[in-house]
Amino acid sequence: MKSAIWRSIALSGGLSLLAGCQGSIGGAEPSSAPLPPGAAGSGSVATPPGGGGGATACQALPARRIRRLARREYANVVSDLLGAAAADAVLAALPVEPRVRGFDNQDAFLFVSGPFQEAVAELAATLAAKADVAALAPCSTSDTQPCVASFIRSFGSRAYGRDLTQDELDRATSVAALGESFAVSVRLVIELVLQSPNLLYLTELGSPNAPVAAQATVSLTSDELASQLSFLLAGTRPDVTLREAAKNGQLATAAGLRAQAERMLAQPSGVAALTRFIVGWLDLGPLSDMPKSAEAFPEFTDTVASAMQAELDGFVTEQLKGGDGTLPSFFTTVPATALASPLSAIYGADLQMSGLDPSRRRGVLSLPGLLTYHSADAHSGPVERGLLVRRQLLCQDVPPPPQSALDRIANLPVDDLDAAHTTRQKFAAHVNEPSCKACHQSFDPIGFGLEDMDGLGRYRTTEHGLPVDSHGELTGTDVDGPFEGPAALSAKLAQSKQVAACMVSHFFELALARPAGVDDACVLDAWTSDFVAGGQHIEDLVFAYVTHPAFGARKDDR
Repeated sequence: MKSAIWRSIALSGGLSLLAGCQGSIGGAEPSSAPLPPGAAGSGSVATPPGGGGGATACQALPARRIRRLARREYANVVSDLLGAAAADAVLAALPVEPRVRGFDNQDAFLFVSGPFQEAVAELAATLAAKADVAALAPCSTSDTQPCVASFIRSFGSRAYGRDLTQDELDRATSVAALGESFAVSVRLVIELVLQSPNLLYLTELGSPNAPVAAQATVSLTSDELASQLSFLLAGTRPDVTLREAAKNGQLATAAGLRAQAERMLAQPSGVAALTRFIVGWLDLGPLSDMPKSAEAFPEFTDTVASAMQAELDGFVTEQLKGGDGTLPSFFTTVPATALASPLSAIYGADLQMSGLDPSRRRGVLSLPGLLTYHSADAHSGPVERGLLVRRQLLCQDVPPPPQSALDRIANLPVDDLDAAHTTRQKFAAHVNEPSCKACHQSFDPIGFGLEDMDGLGRYRTTEHGLPVDSHGELTGTDVDGPFEGPAALSAKLAQSKQVAACMVSHFFELALARPAGVDDACVLDAWTSDFVAGGQHIEDLVFAYVTHPAFGARKDDR
């Protein structure tokens, strides 16, 4: 079906448009780390129809742009159109995007290369050739033209999240006319749509008929609002209910947007969306991908890894659905683990008839899955764990080491096989070496405070027969002071306003698919104020965003 690809391109302008879309219009430049409130990118002041507001009058607006869908999002749309098997084909064919600060949808990194264009074109042809035409486009009349026209409208609108324009209908009809039969015509349309920029991109441009007024406000169309909300909470194009709400003008008010957000959050896809946010906030990935030394940790089997993953996923879901759904609850809840769990050997004496020991195990930071992921392949990884807290939970920038420091570290290697010293004693070289101390003193003491948990999250008092020193310290925060173990650290972080502000900053990055810039500072301050005042409920982050002017309007940069 290769020739059909190029006929489709010629008539649709498809991949030629993709070639001109390297990134997005108005997108932000990449950033090496998340920025807290007070460091934020884009804005004019205006209120769109139905725009709400935060605790302040801040109404800074982002610029107009188009954003390429992440591989995951594209696969979800294709799954809605053609079924789960088609989504699997997408995931197998397209490259995995980098996770930037925990998220896969960051606009500046979703560029379109030549190989990506070719992969999309080949994928579109393959999926079209395998499509079940009888199921997708049933037609019981000998005159198939009305059936083709109906299919173009329904399939295209589901793929684009809006009704097709007359020009788009004409192009698709011309492509369909190249087919020698009804089935071939339908497959040509599928091939056309799957590689169209209208599917591959999410627009934030407003109506093309809106009058040009430099630096004024451009309101997003109702269909764009629906797609923005749907990709945030479902990872795909709007469902029928949301499309109808858009058509009926119900998204023109903050109350209407919130009502749809509440509906979607109650669905499994909404819980999955918040779970994805929490996973990104904690900078977690699949435990099955974690490299672990078989010599250092022979107990880390596939069964144990799966059990750790299930426990971690279950803890997050329970906090979002069964718990109070707040940021502090992620730090203070005692995990529930069955005695017969495959993790019983990992928990050891911590797992009692009454449950886990709350003095040692409290909150997500005490789960073996997180402690395993944020550790080294052959030891507990105090550096990795310290950086998790400093970068991800406090949003404090820790620059990469200069080359001079790397050269010195190369001459001071940590010997994983050294059984004469504890991990902490080995890593003391960082703070004893002047070129390392400046940076490492900000995060090593945090990681040292978790040394009572080994590289698989097992509680310990000795290492190599030597006593473990798990005294740690937080500095440069609003909850400074000493602590010992993950439960004590979690108790401090649960009270931190800096941690709350950092979570808001992470949510901004996920929701707007870019890091905050200088002009976004007042937006983050407003969201943080409302978040803290409302009890730090995770769902409130969604409501703060969808009812804020930044959700429904853009600065006119035309």
